Amino acid sequence: MVPRPTDDAADRRTGVARRRVLAGLAGATAVSALPVAAAASRSDGQDAPLEPTAELAIEGVCEAVVSEDGETVFAATRDGFATVDVSDPANPTLLYEERELSHDGQGPMRRVYDVKYADDRLVVAGPNAGGRNELSGFFLYDVADPANPERLAFQPTNHGIHNCFFDGTHAYLTGSGVPNEPTMIYDVTGDSPEQVGEWSAVHEDDAWRDAGRNSLSCHDVYVQDDTLYVAYWDAGTWVVDVSAPANPSASAKLGEHSAGYLADVGDGFTSEFIELPGNAHYVQPSADGSAVYVGKEAWDRDDTPEHDGGPGGIELWSMGDDPTRETILAPPPDNDGATSHNFGVDGDRLYTSWYGGGVRVYDVADRTAPRLLGGWRDDDAAVFWTAEPIHEGFVGASYQNPENSREERQQGVGARLLLFPEPEGEGEPAPTMEPRPVPSQRGSDASTTRPPDAGSGDGGTSGTTDGGATTSPSGDDGGDDDSDDGGSPGFGVLAALAGVGAAAGLARRRQQEEE
Repeated sequence: MVPRPTDDAADRRTGVARRRVLAGLAGATAVSALPVAAAASRSDGQDAPLEPTAELAIEGVCEAVVSEDGETVFAATRDGFATVDVSDPANPTLLYEERELSHDGQGPMRRVYDVKYADDRLVVAGPNAGGRNELSGFFLYDVADPANPERLAFQPTNHGIHNCFFDGTHAYLTGSGVPNEPTMIYDVTGDSPEQVGEWSAVHEDDAWRDAGRNSLSCHDVYVQDDTLYVAYWDAGTWVVDVSAPANPSASAKLGEHSAGYLADVGDGFTSEFIELPGNAHYVQPSADGSAVYVGKEAWDRDDTPEHDGGPGGIELWSMGDDPTRETILAPPPDNDGATSHNFGVDGDRLYTSWYGGGVRVYDVADRTAPRLLGGWRDDDAAVFWTAEPIHEGFVGASYQNPENSREERQQGVGARLLLFPEPEGEGEPAPTMEPRPVPSQRGSDASTTRPPDAGSGDGGTSGTTDGGATTSPSGDDGGDDDSDDGGSPGFGVLAALAGVGAAAGLARRRQQEEE
């Protein structure tokens, strides 16, 4: 059993309402070794079929990130966070769990779907939607001892935080619900967070102000080497220089669409919002920045049978003076819910999650010809939020059991971490997909590689290279509430599997924000 922390004075000082360490409590956590796969499970990848080495049940687990040495996992649990020792991949151990996060008598915080780790500190952010009239912001913890985290600070916000990133000195938050959905930048070097800047597409060109609110949605962010990568849904993926955090400036834009086109599309729950070719959902670069990987969460709308709008895959971009989309990894077959979700990068390997499509590992050394090394899925019991490399193999977070009741899915009953070995062998050619054609659009900069000039309005051309990137300069999504499994793009797979799609979740978020 992991001992319960006894620093009551520290608890009072930091305003922790309740601290629960559940390892060893009956029925709270379950660890199992091989065999884990159910009879209905499937392995993807012929050369190296994968099976989990162990699993660890943690109610509500969703996003998971890993320490530098790959031996500790930090996970969001919807109402808090957990730390897990994975130094022995066959025997993961829950070290600590804290739920019902409160501050100065406010709270508890709801819908905590994201955590980020760097340099022995952890950012715990929420709620993933809404944020008004409830506890919203981010907690900062010292996790040098992951079995006994110490709360350092809480920074309130007046908006939700759908996702965030932490590079050790600055926290980057999605300004969920804020007009134009900016990325908010906070300096946390002194353990007393201070906002020092923000960035949105409107900073680059005021024409984006007219883009539909649903389409201009800062869904997720990633930072590396003073470069901010913003997955901006239908507005594409932006590459932003944040070496001066108070004065960020875009250097490139990857993918659909133009400001003029999104203004024409408007703000309804259109095919463009739900289906490809937009829907930039998650982004992460390679370690040297020479490649950028963009996941697209997308679904088919039943009322647009002429379109093949989803599910979405992962775009592999080569960076440089003229960024080029080399290819697109196709989602796993035979599962309508198998659209791309979060993933991890380690060297030339890409560790991916596909909601109901399971987890897959790819060799992306040759971005024009990626290889599938192995994968695993259980259509009856696992819906994956993310996959991340650890020191030996990787971890996948299944955030709910699709066969559970709606209430149980809301609570994350049946959620668990699964540990997998590293695939061996050369694998096989990875299934890929063609990009969906970009609709005819006014002022198209559908796959531009340059940020639009200030005041350029609809400028740009629609010509593209073979890689899908124009060579000339150019011109909300949401979270969930407690009424469903996760709502909206990024958190709405069960609604999508039921045929409702991402739009239903976003509608709930918009209603919540306006109440």
